[in-house]
Amino acid sequence: MAGCSGRSLPGGLSLRDAVAGKSFAAGGQPAGSGLWFSRPPEIISPTFEGERRTAVLTSVDPWRWTGSLPPGAELHAGVQLLPEAWQVIHGLRAWVVAKSGEEREVLDVLKTANGQTPGWLDFTADLSRWSGREVTLEFHAVLEGLPPEHRHSNLVAWGPVRVSSPEERERPDRPDRPDRPNVLFILVDTLRFDHLTPYGYRRDTSPNIARTLAKPGAVVADAYSQAPWTLPSVASYMTSRYPGEILGSDPGAYGIPEGVESLPESMAKLGYETGGFFANKVLHSGNGFARGFRTFYSPPSLPAEQGAGQPDAAELTDRVLPWVEAHRNEPFFLYVHYIDPHDPYDNPETVDGRSPFEPSPYQGRISGRHVQGVYAGKIPLDDPERDTEHLKALYDSEIHYVDRFIGRLIDSMPPDVLANTLIVLTADHGEEFREHGGWKHGFTLYEEQIHVPLLVRWDGRIPAGSRLPGTVRLLDLVPTLVGAAGGKASPAWEGVSLLPALRGTAPLPRLAAFAQHMMIGPLRAAAVLGRRKLILFNPRTPYTPADPLQAHLWTQDLGRLHRVELYDLGRDAKEKNDLAAASPGLVNQPIDQLQPVIHRQLDRQMPGLRVLASGFPAGSRIAGSIVLGRPPTRWVSYFLAEDDRVEVAGNRVSFDLGGETLEKGFLLEGDLAGVKSVEARADGRPLPAGQILASQILAGRAGATAVSGARGPALRLWLPDARRAPSRDATVNPETEQSLRALGYVQ
Repeated sequence: MAGCSGRSLPGGLSLRDAVAGKSFAAGGQPAGSGLWFSRPPEIISPTFEGERRTAVLTSVDPWRWTGSLPPGAELHAGVQLLPEAWQVIHGLRAWVVAKSGEEREVLDVLKTANGQTPGWLDFTADLSRWSGREVTLEFHAVLEGLPPEHRHSNLVAWGPVRVSSPEERERPDRPDRPDRPNVLFILVDTLRFDHLTPYGYRRDTSPNIARTLAKPGAVVADAYSQAPWTLPSVASYMTSRYPGEILGSDPGAYGIPEGVESLPESMAKLGYETGGFFANKVLHSGNGFARGFRTFYSPPSLPAEQGAGQPDAAELTDRVLPWVEAHRNEPFFLYVHYIDPHDPYDNPETVDGRSPFEPSPYQGRISGRHVQGVYAGKIPLDDPERDTEHLKALYDSEIHYVDRFIGRLIDSMPPDVLANTLIVLTADHGEEFREHGGWKHGFTLYEEQIHVPLLVRWDGRIPAGSRLPGTVRLLDLVPTLVGAAGGKASPAWEGVSLLPALRGTAPLPRLAAFAQHMMIGPLRAAAVLGRRKLILFNPRTPYTPADPLQAHLWTQDLGRLHRVELYDLGRDAKEKNDLAAASPGLVNQPIDQLQPVIHRQLDRQMPGLRVLASGFPAGSRIAGSIVLGRPPTRWVSYFLAEDDRVEVAGNRVSFDLGGETLEKGFLLEGDLAGVKSVEARADGRPLPAGQILASQILAGRAGATAVSGARGPALRLWLPDARRAPSRDATVNPETEQSLRALGYVQ
């Protein structure tokens, strides 16, 4: 029977939580649950069209819930069949009937058409007219073509099914309701900060972002990604760890490693309902990005020849809105990853390949679908200036298109939900349009690729219309959001909470932003602080391009990147005036604190004995030799200049380095069995003992001088703690590799 006479009726329903941990006999009903099933249900996590949900599996027989509805109650229900059921089933119809006394109402009917096997079917129904009454909700499903022998099998997946009300958020006795917000994290892939309306762009590309985020919230002026492309960047800001510390050397193996807690896992531990919707298919369950999300969507993988196959902003938002409706009455963490500004630049707002932002008709042959070919050097530009402006206009149209649906998503939240929702919008990286001789992203650390937008809204906590100056890292987001949710900081996090600075109660910590390219080819690293930026490039690393794309990009990089670049972004925002080339001594100015940031971070992730020289006058030569217990397996350049020399003969390593203020040298890899002796000369004269910092190494212990540079010229040797180095033998994930090919990162 559906009735619960003599029992305390539940006042709301979360089907998954009500079933979890309870024992249901056939036709039975655990006390206090209000539920009745003809056969015991099961909890499963099926996936349809890339969207995985935690659901309750039932038979085709109707099941019931009886409860007392609170004021303003609403029902949200989602339904599907087991994937294997669609091999014999031709269609699905599902509906819900509400009953109280003699009254009866069919709330909604969901159905498939023409044998389709769509994604999850969702609906929301207003139950407010039944408020304050004992109501029974009957959930029905009819499966067309169901064989009789499966009549009583569990085939129907219901999830989520919730009966809730806005008042549920306000209950003072609610155990999971300390004063903490919902969290909405919006990520727009490949979004340049300087192409957004709130950052002063000449085109009104983002009126909805300006209206829903910048005006009622804060604009962070100088936020930096920790890598210029998606996989390492997202892994970093999802874990508050630098990507080089947790990732190996093969992009095909990149992801969130096991044992490294991610933001959704932290939020789930705090009792939040978690949902993650990713339009970029390189972020999938196989490389760890689904962990912590109770609902997870990533596009199904397709072969490279079929294209990227990724949803645009309209399709992704249509997937997200039912989730918001289902969970808006409970604390939620929602991550939405749009991909529209990523190439190809093509969306419904463009007409015949032309952007509404173009002031005059474009007559050239380049379209938004040619970007990969231009990037790969296969499609030359007939009129570089005009063609580039055309592609920029198409890119701006992509921003304008995704902006429309960001506005729709935020506007979908009822005012009382929005009032207690902390919203963050940012990007994983930017996009280059020939500013430094290339296209797209992934290989350089200039502003157009790593300086990203960051807007934060939390009504009543963050001053409306405010602007936060100073350097911010994306890896600061995890401590910020977890802290707002009432969680404690983890000692493993590299970031710090931005909340005090955003709320205006404390200054922003003066911390440099470090970034690393984490892509194919020799090392590039950068540090930004106080509008000064240092970029280092390691071209002496042996590297053989594996395919024509890599060969083209490597030739391009050798022609445009310098080993050392220093910029004053306050005066030279477009990075056209390299101060390192004009005034090499500026690189080592103590006030900048940029070199130590780069060396400290690289020290945590690169293997081998370090042999580094720093502070020697330009034009001098530092030569010497090191005798090891065993021969090294190889030596690796660490920002060596073209005329620097290193030779290995057995267990003896000889070197001849030019003097400069930059700290540079080489790494020796392998089981070296210790350092037996070190001798060095500067311009033919032996270096004093105080300028050879190797006492710890000579004593057979790991050095303690890894980042504490000497005053004045010095040769330093040390061996870092190997326990901090990332695993270099991570397994390549075939789905990740296939997605990278589909997006044009590799061939």
